[in-house]
Amino acid sequence: MAITYTPIDIRGKSAEPVIEEILFQNNTLDKGLVTFADNVKANTIFTEAGASVVQQALVTSGSPTSKGNLSAFDTIVSPVQIEYYKDFDYNVLRNSRFNTSIKPGAWNMLSSDFERVVIGGLYAKKIALNAEYNFWNNVKAGTKTAVAALTAGPANTSVGAAEKTLVAGFTIGEAEGNVSGLYDGVIAKMIYNNSNAAGTAGVGGRIKVAGATITASNIKEEYDKLYAAIPEVALNAQNNGSELIIYAPFKHKQLIAIFNNNVANYKDAFAGTPEGGYSFNGIKIEYVPIPANVMIVGSKERFFWCTDLESDINYLQVEKHASPRKDYFIDAVMSAEAHVTNQRFNVLYVG
Repeated sequence: MAITYTPIDIRGKSAEPVIEEILFQNNTLDKGLVTFADNVKANTIFTEAGASVVQQALVTSGSPTSKGNLSAFDTIVSPVQIEYYKDFDYNVLRNSRFNTSIKPGAWNMLSSDFERVVIGGLYAKKIALNAEYNFWNNVKAGTKTAVAALTAGPANTSVGAAEKTLVAGFTIGEAEGNVSGLYDGVIAKMIYNNSNAAGTAGVGGRIKVAGATITASNIKEEYDKLYAAIPEVALNAQNNGSELIIYAPFKHKQLIAIFNNNVANYKDAFAGTPEGGYSFNGIKIEYVPIPANVMIVGSKERFFWCTDLESDINYLQVEKHASPRKDYFIDAVMSAEAHVTNQRFNVLYVG
């Protein structure tokens, strides 16, 4: 319950600033890489619609034959309530560098510097990063079991062998780096979901690509596989304003730079962007916390971060426990669920 901190007696001036851990920002939310759907309550209905048309000769006598199709189906989405909670005791700060921002008096223990740097800064960022990691990688225990029971095969209607290994490899637990298992994230939803007309859980409609271990030497070859799998209609929509995104792991930025630095490589394969990133064949690459040999292609309109209130993810409550307790707590309460639509237009590469 105490703050893990080993202070030394104040004998001189404290160096500024307090050195924090190195943290990535939450790219998914900060850059708006997916659709953030708030005000999503329990049992909110998401509807997908489709149509097919058939051109036929004009019937001048009698009734024409009905051809083509109009279709729609509903999927119920219920965000899961989640919480980040921590008890802590400020008393350990009394003999540390942070005591200069504690008001005089035995009952006063709050350090404004500690709240600003460690709680409002570091701890809050960690929550945002953990929420993002779970949005992409989370998997429920029941989904792990269901995917493990499927027979792997090469067809798109079957789960891939690498997909099975990927899902099995996500560890559900409380250690940092594990998934919570409270809901299925984007990757799990693409592989196995009930977002279909039948409403029955099964292999997702994504276009799967069996990949490899990606290195600086083969990264263009693997991106070629990914690009080749994108449906023509999705590429055409890209040219008409429905922007496609390649969602790639952070490691790829480094591998692409190494590839581009080799003068023997095709220089225009990975083009630079004004923001300092890269694109591939005109599709912008954005980096999210997914495994090193996983890539996703789709538009942000097909991936939903569902929650009740958008502001919840930015709200952190710090309060003192009721008397006679003298310790404090940090509490962040929110809801979350991932939802994937238009599955047949989305590509999932797993190496």
